[in-house]
Amino acid sequence: MIEINIRMEISAPASEIFDAFVNPEKIGNFWFSNSSERWEKGKTIILSYEEFEANVPIQVMDIRENSRILLTWGPISDERAVTISFMQVDEKTIVEVKEVGFQEYERLLTDPVLAEVRTYEYEEIINNLMGGKGGWTFVLACLKAYLENGVTSLRTGLLR
Repeated sequence: MIEINIRMEISAPASEIFDAFVNPEKIGNFWFSNSSERWEKGKTIILSYEEFEANVPIQVMDIRENSRILLTWGPISDERAVTISFMQVDEKTIVEVKEVGFQEYERLLTDPVLAEVRTYEYEEIINNLMGGKGGWTFVLACLKAYLENGVTSLRTGLLR
C-alpha cells in the first residue's frame, strides 16, 4: 500500500494545534483560505483555496479531541484517508500526518497488463506522490510558523 507519512514537532499544546485544524477561524492562518464550518465527525466540510480558486470537500470520518482527526478526500475512484495525530510531550506536540489510498497509482505500478502505461506515467505518479509529501510538509511548516511565531502569511507563498 502506498503511504505518505510526515511528522513534525511543534512547540504548542495538542489542544491548540487540534483547534487550529478544526476551527474555521484559524485554518486560514496556515493551510486553506477557509473552512465551511467547524470539523465534527460525520460532517462534509468544504475547504477553499482562494488563491487557486479551488474548493476541496473532505469527509470527517472520526475525530478525537486533541488527539486525532481522520478524514477522507479525493475522487471516489481513488479516495484517500488522512489521519492527523497529535501526541503531546511536555510543552511540545508531535503532529503526524499519514495519507493512504492511492489505489489508482498502485494499480498502474503493479498491473503487468498496464506495463506500457506504467512506463509512460511512472514519472507523473512519482511527481504527484512527492508533491503530496511536500504539500503535507509545507502545511506542517506553516502550522509551526503560525503557532510558534504568529506567522500567517507563509501559506500563500507557495507557487504552483
